[in-house]
Amino acid sequence: MTLDEDGHAVGRSSQYNRRDPRDDEEEEESEEESEEEEEEEESEEEEGSEEETPAGKKPAEELTRAERRELKKKQAAEKLAAKQKTVEGDEDEDLINPNHVEKKLNISDLGASRELSRREREEKEKKEAKERYWKLHVQGKTQEAKTDLARLAKIRAEREQAQAKRKAEAEAKAVEVEAKRKAQLSRRGG
Repeated sequence: MTLDEDGHAVGRSSQYNRRDPRDDEEEEESEEESEEEEEEEESEEEEGSEEETPAGKKPAEELTRAERRELKKKQAAEKLAAKQKTVEGDEDEDLINPNHVEKKLNISDLGASRELSRREREEKEKKEAKERYWKLHVQGKTQEAKTDLARLAKIRAEREQAQAKRKAEAEAKAVEVEAKRKAQLSRRGG
C-alpha cells in the first residue's frame, strides 16, 4: 500500500484494484468527446437561440428543471388517464377480484364444446346411465322391471279371482234370496 496525493492509503495490487486501467483511457477519451460536443452545442445555440419546436415548446436541452418536471407530470397524467380508460370503472388494482368473470356466458356458449372436469364428467355419466336404465325399465327389459311385472301380473290374477268369487257369491246370494221370496210367497198364497 502506498499513499496518494491526499494522504490516503491506496493499494497497488491488481487484485484489490477496483478500477481497470482501461477505464482511465476511456474516461480521458470521453472527456475529450464531451468537450467537443459542448462546443458544438454552444455554436448551435448561438445560431438558433430563439428558435422553438413546432409544438411551441423549447427543445429538450433548453428546458429548465421546473419545465422538465411539469412535462413529466403531464406525461404521467396522460398515461394515467389512458390507463383509467382501459380499466373502465375499476378504482384500485388491489381491490380487483381475480376470480371475477369479465365475459358472461350466453346460451350459445353453453353448447360450445369444452373439456369437462372430472366431477362434471362423472355426474354426466351417472345421469346418462340413469336415463338408459329407466328407458330399459319402461320397456320391461331390466331384472327389476321383470320382477315388478311378474308381481303385478300375480296381483291382477288374485284380484280377478277375488272379483270372480265375489260375483259368484253375489249370484248365489241373489239366487238364495229369490228362493226365499218364492217360498214366502208360496206360503202366503197357499
